[in-house]
Amino acid sequence: MRFLLLPLTLLGILFSTGVLAATSREVYIYRGEPLSQLGVTVGSWGSGRAVESSEKVLIGNKSIKITTQGLYAGGRIDFPQPVALFTDGIDPKRYVVFAFYFDDVKTVDPAAGSPYAYEVEPYTVPSAGKVRFVFVSDTGVKISAEQLTNPLDPDDNWCRVAVPLAKFKLPEGVSEFRLKRLLISTDLPTTLYLGEIRIVTDNTPIKVEPLESETVVVYDEVLFDPRADGGLSSLKFSWDFDASNGIQEESTERVGRFIYTRGGEFTVTLTVSDADGLKEPVTVKTTVTVTD
Repeated sequence: MRFLLLPLTLLGILFSTGVLAATSREVYIYRGEPLSQLGVTVGSWGSGRAVESSEKVLIGNKSIKITTQGLYAGGRIDFPQPVALFTDGIDPKRYVVFAFYFDDVKTVDPAAGSPYAYEVEPYTVPSAGKVRFVFVSDTGVKISAEQLTNPLDPDDNWCRVAVPLAKFKLPEGVSEFRLKRLLISTDLPTTLYLGEIRIVTDNTPIKVEPLESETVVVYDEVLFDPRADGGLSSLKFSWDFDASNGIQEESTERVGRFIYTRGGEFTVTLTVSDADGLKEPVTVKTTVTVTD
């Protein structure tokens, strides 16, 4: 991935002229600079708060520490010089991407208790399941978006959360959005650190590798660990383990697990979709042969 590195003075020019919205390149809004250098201020929203910190740093030498008390109490970030997220209509392939370090995390072992658990890698996720963003423009337009948290990147233990600009439902006749204030909260009380904000283009379709066929005996658990990629999109998984009675959602876990109680040949169907509904879902099938 190629990053666009710009001097702070040039960034200020981009913010004021709206060039940010016109480019398809990756552009940073915040990347760990001292807030005084950017002219950005932070503070409380409701019973939450935001302060500058150097406790957890992704890039640069600072971050913004946010303490939340639920979806309606968190941190406030003010941009005295509004940031142009777009100026000529919404490009549905553009996203605002946030990098967070969460104090409260948990390890998920999707194959716990299975004799095949050794085949599946556990992963770490924030305890908070959603991050809520409220984008406020310089004209007072407010856009609220709740996004699912994703597994931590194992390389740096930071969590990326992407907000698609396609979620910005604007009043008729409005084709631009200049960010004046940003509010951030989570669905559970927690502390998180904001390490960077960037705007990127994501053209990646959802891709799912084929599932291998399996042969098991009755009452022996079958386990599928799919390989799927959706770029910046949070993915949803829907499993059906017997197509003969119609495709039904029998599991929404990332790893598919099922125990057959009778012999036969069964068609397993997995559909992977974009949690925001912006990308085309992908369906893959395989067969499971169950012996008595």
